[in-house]
Amino acid sequence: MTDTLNIGAFTPGIYSSPYMFDDIDIMDFSSMNSLMGGSIFGGGFVGSPMPMLGFGYNPQQYYDYMKQNQQFSVNYNIDQQKMNRNADMKVNASMEAVKGAATALKDKIIKNEQDQIKEAYDKYVAAVAAAYGDGNPQEIQARAKSLYTQMNGGVTLTQDLRQYGHGSFTQGMLQSLTLGTYYKNSAEDNVSYTTNSPVATGEKVNQNLGRLTGAGVVGGATYGAVKGLGALTAKAGSTGGKMATIVKKAGPIALCVAAGAALLSFITGSKASK
Repeated sequence: MTDTLNIGAFTPGIYSSPYMFDDIDIMDFSSMNSLMGGSIFGGGFVGSPMPMLGFGYNPQQYYDYMKQNQQFSVNYNIDQQKMNRNADMKVNASMEAVKGAATALKDKIIKNEQDQIKEAYDKYVAAVAAAYGDGNPQEIQARAKSLYTQMNGGVTLTQDLRQYGHGSFTQGMLQSLTLGTYYKNSAEDNVSYTTNSPVATGEKVNQNLGRLTGAGVVGGATYGAVKGLGALTAKAGSTGGKMATIVKKAGPIALCVAAGAALLSFITGSKASK
């Protein structure tokens, strides 16, 4: 992201020039009092009153005065640079925070962490609000999405969400397969959240079909596992009545597991969408 605030390097003012008294060689001897025989202590700097003692000059006081001026100039320049850096931090830090939050959001999108995108998006919008000051939620979100597009090479947030996210059917199926633990949000859920618009009806249907399909897969796997366990038990010579009863009920057990998976996916999905 470019420096939108266009904060360039600091240009020193007339009082920020580096040390005025670096070396004794820079003194203008032509200004010395000729009556003093060209003595370096006879005139002093133009505009700088020479410390005097009685009718003579005190060299020690003169150089102490020069040293104080030089130290003042050094301290002034140091303080000025600190103030400039502090001002630069206050002006640019908020925009740097925006870039950092946008990068974190983009990372979640690329990794298809759909369940974590809402939180990342909220943090990004909060960073934009802090950088730009007062504004209603609609204005802040509009600016946040505009900045995201600028920083993202012209690709919008909605385009990124759909490009890197699973389709609604796949997301629904994965949600059921994980018993509602993961994949609670689809890309379309996050598009709806970031655009403040409802999920399309077709996408909802596809998501629900995916959930039912995933639940069916879980039920089928459960049925096969129970049957397989019964076969292994029979081969091992174990004919316990309890195991035989369980095998006979493999179908109902599988149906219950499938129903549970479907129910969990719908419950966790509805909570995540709020």
